[in-house]
Amino acid sequence: MEHTSQFYSTVDPAPPGFQPVRLSKRHLLGGTVVVLVQSLEELRVVLPDFEQRMRGVVLLRSAESSPQPPADQALGPLLWLLTMPAAHLDEMQEWLTGLLSAIDRACTHEEAQRVALLDNDRLSFELGRVREDYNRVTSKLQKQVKELTEAKALLESWNEQLEVKVNERTAELARSRKLANLGSLMAGFAHELNTPLGNALLSGTTLGDEAQRLEADLAGQRLKRAELESFLQICRETMDVIQRNLRRAADLIHHFKHAEGEAGSEPPQRFSLAEVVEDAVTSFGPSLRAGEYRVQVDVPATLELESYPGALVQVLSNLLNNALRHAFESQSSGLITITAQHRADDAVLLQFTDNGRGIPSGQLDKIFDPFYTTKLGQGGSGIGLYLVYKLVYRVLCGTVHVWSEPGQGTRFEIILPRRALPSQ
Repeated sequence: MEHTSQFYSTVDPAPPGFQPVRLSKRHLLGGTVVVLVQSLEELRVVLPDFEQRMRGVVLLRSAESSPQPPADQALGPLLWLLTMPAAHLDEMQEWLTGLLSAIDRACTHEEAQRVALLDNDRLSFELGRVREDYNRVTSKLQKQVKELTEAKALLESWNEQLEVKVNERTAELARSRKLANLGSLMAGFAHELNTPLGNALLSGTTLGDEAQRLEADLAGQRLKRAELESFLQICRETMDVIQRNLRRAADLIHHFKHAEGEAGSEPPQRFSLAEVVEDAVTSFGPSLRAGEYRVQVDVPATLELESYPGALVQVLSNLLNNALRHAFESQSSGLITITAQHRADDAVLLQFTDNGRGIPSGQLDKIFDPFYTTKLGQGGSGIGLYLVYKLVYRVLCGTVHVWSEPGQGTRFEIILPRRALPSQ
């Protein structure tokens, strides 16, 4: 900060270098000044607290004419009082100028200290506020940490109790699921057995009816040779159907166990694919004749496999039964086509197609799931196509895929290796 030094005088005449003025606050507070007055009262009239507010030198002229050392006295923090003879004022100009420079420097230093003190006070104030904020936040955080610790301990206690309950509930659900699965499995197994046994029973009933008719003709002496030969032919055909269905029921029990984890315990057999397909279709003869359902078979007679014929018969039987129960539901007629052809990779493509009502897209990816059925409570077990999937993959070492659209029928494609490797 720059300070302006000036020399003022109320004494007349003013010494050289002094400006004669009538004192005002502007003169006394206008910077670092030298004021020559008769008495200090002149200053007090203009500025009552001049000692604290002025900076510079106040000169009092003495009456003596001989030179004496100036008497000095501190009037304020930056104000000095000097008394000296007026005759020597012109000789003191250089000395006074140096004194004013020293006062200027002292003023600058004092102001810097004051600014530093203000900055220090401001910094201390800000640090105090920061300290208060820190203490307040720390106290709040400590309270929150305590609350969180207590909540965590309570939550851990609840979790332990919940885990115990979940484990108990899980064990209970597992037991219930096992019982439910066992019940569904037995219901599905009974349903699978019902088809061949039902066909055998129907054939036996038909044979019994023919026997009663023959007995009546014999009792009434109306029996003819042609009728006897017809009866014997019916007996042979019916007994063949009964034997096929009973054999299929036995194979069903055997291969049902295989599908649940015992597959491959017996070596594969060489057989004609056309004969296996014919056996499966023939065993459904009574069910097919109950409506106008036709089965067209196009399988080369020379196509042979080294695999498990019983499992393949069960696969085809389940597909036939699925078509009769689902594809042709509410239909009195329908066509099933079974074709097979040899592939270049020494595998066989077996296609099973029906012209039934098809499968909705929302059900198509679920039909191989265990116990999935659209006829729950109506005799459906949901295990027929599940067994098809497991037998094809685990016993016959093949793959099965299905394509269908509502109203456009359904096509199952089964790819079988000509030689099935026993499961390990």
